Amino acid sequence: MKKFWYIIYNTIGIPAIWLFFNIYSVFNSKVKEGLKGRRDLFSELDKSLSSFSPKKNVIIHSSSLGEYQQALPLVQEFIKKNYNVVLSFFSPSGYNNSKIKNENVVKTYLPFDSVSNQKKFLEMISPEIIIFMRYDLWYNILRESGKMNIKRVLANARYDENDSTWNIPVISSFKKNLYGMIDTAFVIDDFDEKNYRVKLAKEKTEIIKIGDSKFERVIQTAGNITGEEILPPSVKDGKKIFVMGSSWKDDEDVILPAIDKTLNFEKNLLTILVPHEPKETKISAIEKMIDERYGNIKTIRFANLNNYNEENLIIVDRIGILSKLYAAAYLSYVGGGFKTGLHNILEPAIFNMPILFSNKVKNSDEDEILIEKGCGIVIKDSRQFYRVFREFLKDKKLRDDTGIKSKLVFENSIGIAEKIVNQIT
Repeated sequence: MKKFWYIIYNTIGIPAIWLFFNIYSVFNSKVKEGLKGRRDLFSELDKSLSSFSPKKNVIIHSSSLGEYQQALPLVQEFIKKNYNVVLSFFSPSGYNNSKIKNENVVKTYLPFDSVSNQKKFLEMISPEIIIFMRYDLWYNILRESGKMNIKRVLANARYDENDSTWNIPVISSFKKNLYGMIDTAFVIDDFDEKNYRVKLAKEKTEIIKIGDSKFERVIQTAGNITGEEILPPSVKDGKKIFVMGSSWKDDEDVILPAIDKTLNFEKNLLTILVPHEPKETKISAIEKMIDERYGNIKTIRFANLNNYNEENLIIVDRIGILSKLYAAAYLSYVGGGFKTGLHNILEPAIFNMPILFSNKVKNSDEDEILIEKGCGIVIKDSRQFYRVFREFLKDKKLRDDTGIKSKLVFENSIGIAEKIVNQIT
């Protein structure tokens, strides 16, 4: 079957994928940017690699920004072991927002998955190991790296029980062939281990249960947050701060009516609204909607806080400060779960507070972990949010008792990256 899928993938799959992305780029700016970024990929990579000192190399591949965050603890461990690290990305959001600065680390887009591209890519880097974070496996780079005796690893592997492709005969045959080229898959828990062992029973892939480096990264990030005042004392003193992180319109339509109503009773409530994409058009639309619908809410932009005059809702018009805002929060809500998929709910959890969110659209399992530990509260509609919100604002002991349960989420999460790297090397 391996030869069959190799022929099918390269005669039908690769041309179809190439055609799809080129057509889709006309309508999608991110896809267009990704194609543009790959035009000079090999010449740019050659320049970057020339700065490496003579050491062993490892490739760590992330689809996007979320997987890159999971990869960072592994990067740090490989640097400790005197490796050079090449970070490869599929998506511009990962490539553009990866800010690690180290002479032993370079970043690049993953080239289009043709045989010739991947041969050239691997020959240029000559890695000892290639690690794929969570998913985003590509057939030809796996096959070519195997022919070069490069160790192939899948880290933070999560089995998605809602992925029906594992049960569709033809597609599942290809997936088993694809995953079967992985030498070692590090999975997160018993559920993942059991399912991957069943699905890959006829393959040679080694399955090892070890945990999720994402939790370790969240702990590291929280530890790096300094005492720098993200909010001036004149703004935050005496306030109960509620942070709406990564909000979409669906979240705002549920949360803002309850905020407006709550302000009749909680005069010291300060809401910080952090839109998922703080573009001018988005922020202007939020301001207009609030002005037209909610009489108790008075807004100011984060950039204008020097002119703060007791406004009770701050709209954040910059990126990169959400963790610091969570650190200052009394309560938090994480957006995305009503329509697009829930954003990072571990980010506020590390600061020991109740985390409110919707999980109507499932895209991870962190929500289940927070619910199980007792610090995560699922929001279904505006009326229910208002009731829960008022309870936490009125009862600080309830808030503190619920928030302290967040510590249970991060139990046994330190050292996972070190274990993975030690096992590989």
